[in-house]
Amino acid sequence: DGAMSGTEGQAKRLEGIEIKAGNGQGVRYRTHVQTYGWQDWVSDGAMSGTEGQAKRLEAIQIELTGEMAQKYDVYYRV
Repeated sequence: DGAMSGTEGQAKRLEGIEIKAGNGQGVRYRTHVQTYGWQDWVSDGAMSGTEGQAKRLEAIQIELTGEMAQKYDVYYRV
């Protein structure tokens, strides 16, 4: 709902992300990780990226699936 997540002004990297769509709807996503490149697609709350490896996320792709893909678009900002 527009609330900030993470830190501000601390030069911390985002390593991984988990995305969940509400109401049991579907979403899939993948991340581009420093030195590793594009990771496999995951969905509905699974971790994409790394944890504890000090590798930054360089890009994120997000797609809605099923009925949601017919009715909605995804927008995000960083």
